[in-house]
Amino acid sequence: MSFPERPDPQACARQVLALLPPLRQWVAGRVQEAGDCEGISLRQFAALRGVQEGATSPGDLARLWRVTPAVVTGILDRLERRHLVRREPDPDDRRRQRLALTAEGARIGHNVDQRLTGALAEQLATCSRDELGELQRSLGLLERVFRDLGVG
Repeated sequence: MSFPERPDPQACARQVLALLPPLRQWVAGRVQEAGDCEGISLRQFAALRGVQEGATSPGDLARLWRVTPAVVTGILDRLERRHLVRREPDPDDRRRQRLALTAEGARIGHNVDQRLTGALAEQLATCSRDELGELQRSLGLLERVFRDLGVG
């Protein structure tokens, strides 16, 4: 009895990494389209999303993105001027600021997210049940791999 050869982990890693540039390009393009309607950039959307998912301070966003706090400050300044986020004093530490989405920030983040999810779901709807099941299993595996690598 013959077993199929085990796929090469190096080839799989290269294939995963090769998806990143087109994925980033696609996301950036969709956010730009939605942003043209909503007036936000990819980084601003990422900041809204980060706050929505639990980043409570500018430092949290900087660590999440692996950038300096100065990079985050400029983005938050623009979002705050548009009343999409609020910086509030941290009740436990006066030196820190806490981030909160405004209702408008939540609405815009949701709209952009819906455009991304909707466009991708529309394309995935053309896949067979088996293909979607395989994709779901593969995505679960990738989540575990990245978690084991210390990401997320």
